[in-house]
Amino acid sequence: MSTIVKRTSYVSISAALLIALLASSQSHAETKSRVTTTITVGEMCGGCVKQIIARFDKVKEVAKIHCDIQTKSVVLYPAKNIRLSPAKLWETMESIGKHPLKLVGPDGTFTSKPKKN
Repeated sequence: MSTIVKRTSYVSISAALLIALLASSQSHAETKSRVTTTITVGEMCGGCVKQIIARFDKVKEVAKIHCDIQTKSVVLYPAKNIRLSPAKLWETMESIGKHPLKLVGPDGTFTSKPKKN
């Protein structure tokens, strides 16, 4: 009887792991399917990262922000079913004194301020 209990436990654990894996991969696919926008700036330090994150946290269309000091870049993940405006993102960076050198997103690559859209 203990063998049956063990097999049942393994089946239950396996089922729980499979459900967790499926939920995780669905969440990952959802995040991955969102089109990101990357902004490259001339200079970036720890203080800059704090300013950038604080400013973009106030933009409701942005779900997640990732700053990389080494590459001097900011990757912005849009909220679900949102397409970020390149002009608005450029202006947001300028509002904290950071001049974007390049913005790459679903609407193209920009090396100067995009027109309003």
